[in-house]
Amino acid sequence: MFSTKKAGDISSAFSFGVKDELPAHYKDLKNQLRPSNIQEAWDRLIDVYEKESQEIQKAGSNAVPQVEYKDIEANNGSFPDHIVKAIRKTGCIVVRGVFDREEALGYKQQVKDYISKHPGIKGYPADDPQVWELYWTKGQVAARSHPNFVAVSNAINKIWHASDETAIDLSTNVAYCDRLRIRQPGDTSFALGEHVDGGSVERWEDPEYRKCYQHILNGEWERYDPFDATHRVDAVMDMYNCSGTLTFGRVHQKFAKNGRSFQGWVSLSDVKSPNGGTLKVCPLIKETTSYIMMRPLLSDLKDSSDMGGSRPGSQQLINEEQHPHIIKTMVTVPEVHPGDCVFWSADTVHAVEKECRNPTDSSVFYIPVAPLCAINSKYLRRQRDCFDGGYPVHSTPADFPGNHCELEFDDRAKPEDLTNLGRLGMGYTRFQETANMTEGQKQAINIANSHLFE
Repeated sequence: MFSTKKAGDISSAFSFGVKDELPAHYKDLKNQLRPSNIQEAWDRLIDVYEKESQEIQKAGSNAVPQVEYKDIEANNGSFPDHIVKAIRKTGCIVVRGVFDREEALGYKQQVKDYISKHPGIKGYPADDPQVWELYWTKGQVAARSHPNFVAVSNAINKIWHASDETAIDLSTNVAYCDRLRIRQPGDTSFALGEHVDGGSVERWEDPEYRKCYQHILNGEWERYDPFDATHRVDAVMDMYNCSGTLTFGRVHQKFAKNGRSFQGWVSLSDVKSPNGGTLKVCPLIKETTSYIMMRPLLSDLKDSSDMGGSRPGSQQLINEEQHPHIIKTMVTVPEVHPGDCVFWSADTVHAVEKECRNPTDSSVFYIPVAPLCAINSKYLRRQRDCFDGGYPVHSTPADFPGNHCELEFDDRAKPEDLTNLGRLGMGYTRFQETANMTEGQKQAINIANSHLFE
């Protein structure tokens, strides 16, 4: 059964949590975690970071790798090797031409007509929404299960790896139903500061989550692999019930949350760069994650409970005072066009430009990438029930505020609107084992079918 969440909007996911001094146990935790060689490791990191940052600043938006969808098709559904290498370094990618331009523009028009037909839909900000609390428009549902998008999602999941025993199937992607943005020219309300999804203090506090970063915490950050999912599937990434803490893993809460490998969106507009009111990223994943993890352990913070600006119950926030090198390295993603997709990894620092100076709206469907694992299949069951309309909160899944604005809309998407591929991604069809699957993959499929059909 569902537990009702408060109504709200996207700002619910960016609570800053408590602002007073953190409890003393964080100081004790840091004393336990701080390696004896922390300063030497930090010095090595800063030396590399400053050199990489200079190159990124020179390249600007071109520091974000780009690839044509047709090149993925031509490579048997995988990214070309040089693009895989670039994604592993930067943590982000622009994929051109995933959808046909006119198809993407058609999705946007369908949504605009839907909004016009149903006044009073919630969004942020309340007086002039730029991000709408909509999940079940026919355009969104069609885009999530589009064959090209599913193919790209599967290619992105292949960037990750896990031990053969880890219960995750990185060859299968499941649908995740997120919001949409129609940001108007001149808007300054929807400006998100630099942050990382996936919790904040949990990275140090939860023992399993901490294992993801163990090499960093050992002072050997060079050995850290940002795309090893082995310990992420059982990590507790939301100990303080923060909306939006979504990466691989389980949660220590009554709400089952989804696990994203990459956040992503499909562009529904021609958006210039920079100043198009669009996404900014720090395209340096290993070094940036190492910076964040080591920052609270340095000498200036070691005798306090300060976790490098991290706060319970919020996203991992990045600021000029604590993380100046990261702030300096942020770049806007390249210019995009209707049908292009942008993806950034679970640990990528990202933000949204403060002002939309685009000549037209800057619009996207948010569609993350989510591989098959226990937390995702459990979430999928809840999401499917929401879509069916059989429960009170059927208009919004458990990761989102408890709005009911689509509850009575006859023209929202229904299960009968799904294609066969859409039915699989939404959990209406059993997942099947294939030859040469690992024990972990088989386990993930068995767990998923159990969650969905028993």
